[in-house]
Amino acid sequence: MQQTSDEIALLAELELTRDLPEDTRKALAAKCRFQEVGAKKRVKVAGLNGDRVFLVDGHAVRLSHGVAERLQAFQGLSEPEDLCGDAPDAEDCFVTETPCIVFRIPGAELERLLSSGVQVDDMDLDPKEGEFLSEIYHLISNNTLVLPARPEVALKIQEMTNDPEAGIAELTEIIQSDGTIAGALLHATNSPLFRAAKEIKSIREAVVRLGFRNTRMLAVNLALRQSFLAKNAVTKEAMEVVWTDSVLTSAYSYVIADHLKILDRDRALLAGLVAGIGAVPIIQFVELREHQPKMQTIQSLLGKLSSITGVLVINYWGLGDDLVAVGENFDNWSYEAETPDYTSVTIVGRWAALQSEGAQHPSAAEVPAFRVLGLVPPQPGDSIAELESSGKTLESLKSMFNL
Repeated sequence: MQQTSDEIALLAELELTRDLPEDTRKALAAKCRFQEVGAKKRVKVAGLNGDRVFLVDGHAVRLSHGVAERLQAFQGLSEPEDLCGDAPDAEDCFVTETPCIVFRIPGAELERLLSSGVQVDDMDLDPKEGEFLSEIYHLISNNTLVLPARPEVALKIQEMTNDPEAGIAELTEIIQSDGTIAGALLHATNSPLFRAAKEIKSIREAVVRLGFRNTRMLAVNLALRQSFLAKNAVTKEAMEVVWTDSVLTSAYSYVIADHLKILDRDRALLAGLVAGIGAVPIIQFVELREHQPKMQTIQSLLGKLSSITGVLVINYWGLGDDLVAVGENFDNWSYEAETPDYTSVTIVGRWAALQSEGAQHPSAAEVPAFRVLGLVPPQPGDSIAELESSGKTLESLKSMFNL
């Protein structure tokens, strides 16, 4: 079949292939094809010989692992829908409800190109780094990278912010559903920072002692902390660095949103906490693959892949497109939104966190997010002037989060 611009354009649109180099997509396009499938046709995925098929136009039902899902696509108006799904079993199939146009990608060729999709020769990597990078990218491309479990308690607490009727009883019930978080919250409540005249022994007493908002923030922090775990000394150190960076970023993001009064400060706090979550599956991957992992290897992989894995995790957790953008652009200092958003808040929050720690950071004048948020970029060596009045809140957050 003669190669056309339609195949190339569609491959650039599909999440599965959009990150491939342009020349690679062109080569793959030559082997792909559009097909017309009549109505009421049943196609078994096992009979496709590993090919991937996407619904471009029409209505179909995908049966995957015994679950039926109705799909529809409109050519040129909506994104194609995957008719095969991830890791299909022998009985998976799809049934066309109307005449359909599908796009078929040869599985063997796709597998080969995805495996070689990372041009490690063009990167400054040693052989071990190159091996890890290729394998992680392959897992990402095939949706088989192990991702952190959803932090259910944190997500339920975040949902409470949209419920004006939620109170101490509801918050107490959520926290008590997780013994680890409940125990950690009681421990924090009885720490010198919050200690009362008598020992706090129940979650309800802890909520009353801390206050509703402080309890929510601390519980979300404690819940997400469980995702940032490692066992090896080196990977544990790497994870601790990422977590500390995330928590400090979240504290600054909170006070920035509080100052602006145009974005929800609790969601800004969550945005800061999950901004660096993409590092977690990479660090845990290295820990599983290497008995004596090197910090240099971990940092190299994080710099090249953490934004991709961040998008995967935040999507998997279902946190919303606004926070997906945070994970995708966390390391992108040149990010420039049209209006204030949580990505801009976390970028400036991270800048402030690095500046406060004396860590390397770009000139504020080179960070468009300051302008987007209406903040005056500080001169070299200076902190953000608009946050000077928030010093007490910031210190309270740092103390509460053990920073």
